[in-house]
Amino acid sequence: MIDRQLPYIDFQAINTQCHTLADGRILAFARYGKEGGTPIYYFHGCPGSRFEAAPSHPWALASGFEIFAFDRPGCGRSSHAMNYRMLDWPKDVIDFADYRSHERFGLIGLSGGGAYINACAYAIPNRLLFAYDVAGWAPVTQVEDLRSSLAPLDRFFLRIALSFKLLFQIPFALIGLAARHLSDRGFANLLRSSMSDDDKAFILGSDNNAHFFRSIVKESFAQGSRGPADDATRCYRDWGFRLEEIIYPVQIWHGTDDFFASFCFAQYKHQAIRGSVLRVFKGRGHLHPVTEYEALFKDIRLNRKL
Repeated sequence: MIDRQLPYIDFQAINTQCHTLADGRILAFARYGKEGGTPIYYFHGCPGSRFEAAPSHPWALASGFEIFAFDRPGCGRSSHAMNYRMLDWPKDVIDFADYRSHERFGLIGLSGGGAYINACAYAIPNRLLFAYDVAGWAPVTQVEDLRSSLAPLDRFFLRIALSFKLLFQIPFALIGLAARHLSDRGFANLLRSSMSDDDKAFILGSDNNAHFFRSIVKESFAQGSRGPADDATRCYRDWGFRLEEIIYPVQIWHGTDDFFASFCFAQYKHQAIRGSVLRVFKGRGHLHPVTEYEALFKDIRLNRKL
């Protein structure tokens, strides 16, 4: 049984690197796992940052994977981008992959990062080794039936994302301020009303887990709230493609007690994406997957024939 307590992570010791994209923007990333191993690109949640993949390091090292965890535009240390769309992200991914001479690579995305997993599965399937959408978001704007499953806070965010985009930055700024100024447990307690019992037990049951939760969000707001707010808005708005158009077999991992991204999101995506596989974690919440890297990498090795 996997220990649900994360080790203490010294985020200041993580080496941040930068790649200059073709248009001059900076794409910040951190590397974990085995240098020169099979490349996996990690897409963080929303709000999130490159720090989010840190718990993967020992398991990636043992499994022979090299993880490249990116900050999306305006998040963490990556440059802002004007009028950026979700389908611009696969272009940035290819820019980085070509620079690194990664002809093919795997993808893992958590929470809001799952939306960008699906964007890549749609736009660049020929470059992928595998794609894991873990506790991922769904196209709630495009599918009305999914909106009823949203938590109250997400319903509020959806409403202002669709109607009052300029105001969307204000509530996100409050999240960033809380992550910066509250204690680890204080920040977790602020959001506990949006958590399932499993997530409350996971985050509040361990000082290390609470530290991890606040740190990944805090780093997302390193340049202010504009970047994380824009990133979230893209998830709430039309993605620019339909899941039914994806022909790549996305692997969907999701807990049944996820309040941040409802389990019905996973059920809908599994039905919509041809060839997708759904793995269910009964009774588990949104952040449980960060303790499942051993199982995740084992699944990749066994089923993706690597």
